[in-house]
Amino acid sequence: MKTIFDFLKESKNEKPKTKLVVFQGSPRTKKSCSGGNSKTKFLMDEAIAKLDDNVSVDVIDLTVTDDVAKIQPCKGCVSTANGFQCHWPCSCYSPDDKNVPDLMHDQDIYQKLQKADGFAVFTPVHWYSCSTQVKALFDRLVCCNLTLTVENAKILNKDDIKNPKKNIELEKNGKFNYLKKNHLEGKVAAFFAHGNGGADDYKNTKYPLSMADTNHEITDKQSVMPIVLQCRYSGIFVPDHLIEAVTFGFNQPYSASNEKIDQNEKIISKAVALLNNLVKEIEKLKSN
Repeated sequence: MKTIFDFLKESKNEKPKTKLVVFQGSPRTKKSCSGGNSKTKFLMDEAIAKLDDNVSVDVIDLTVTDDVAKIQPCKGCVSTANGFQCHWPCSCYSPDDKNVPDLMHDQDIYQKLQKADGFAVFTPVHWYSCSTQVKALFDRLVCCNLTLTVENAKILNKDDIKNPKKNIELEKNGKFNYLKKNHLEGKVAAFFAHGNGGADDYKNTKYPLSMADTNHEITDKQSVMPIVLQCRYSGIFVPDHLIEAVTFGFNQPYSASNEKIDQNEKIISKAVALLNNLVKEIEKLKSN
């Protein structure tokens, strides 16, 4: 029979779980006007299912439905007085405001990211960029970059933490710059983007004259690079091998790639590899 000392010894030798937050960045769902679930969610689910048992995953689903809170837009207060006007977590919205429900606070996204070892973002390519939902997410994550915590802002300004006059004075004074922090520094992130190059929009026909002098050959990888650079600027590691971009469905009807996604082993394997490589990168950093 095992004693309490045996259990304590086993738990001590247990490898701590790697904690991930994974964002499903497509707005599509059968519950909305799209009438169908997204390829993004399918690929994300397949990747998560193949992770080791020693990885815990918190999924944040950015699907758009009328009965779920949305990510509210960034108000750009960082431009007023940098991290003295913009705070961590975002102080422009409140979890207690029932009139303006905000997914960032309702889902505790700031806290979950801070507790996680890393995160991954799965997004479709919409108009040469990531989805609206993913862009809104990272607009609202501006507050992770060199800002005061809400607690420190309250100490400096009591309950008037959004007073622009006071915060401009604090920024110009520079005395409290040491309190500003990159709140997600040291985390590791991965990005998976998929597009179809316009599917069969212009199959067997010429591009419009408006495209004649334009280089429209933008790769799917470029669709997430502005966000990747945002992460790196904020101290979040995004090595090149953790940026995966795939194109499938080009010159086919849009519906065809929806129907065939579960048969595309090559694409599925890339999604699986990305999450596994993210875990490996986190473990490598931990061991250093």
